[in-house]
Amino acid sequence: MNKNTEKLKHLLPHLLEHNLEHVTEHKRWVALCEEAGLSDIAEDLRKVVSHFEACTPHFEAAISKIQKL
Repeated sequence: MNKNTEKLKHLLPHLLEHNLEHVTEHKRWVALCEEAGLSDIAEDLRKVVSHFEACTPHFEAAISKIQKL
């Protein structure tokens, strides 16, 4: 196993966690935009949330694969 593989074993869970933190923060901003009557911006941010959430299973798959090495 090379040095980068070892780094990835530690990095990937951190990246997943960081991604989930972004989802939480973006959802907070969606709510704040809705409260402020900025529905069009809230909708754009919902799409951002959707993209971040779509990354989650890919991070999980990568973590699962790297842990088997």
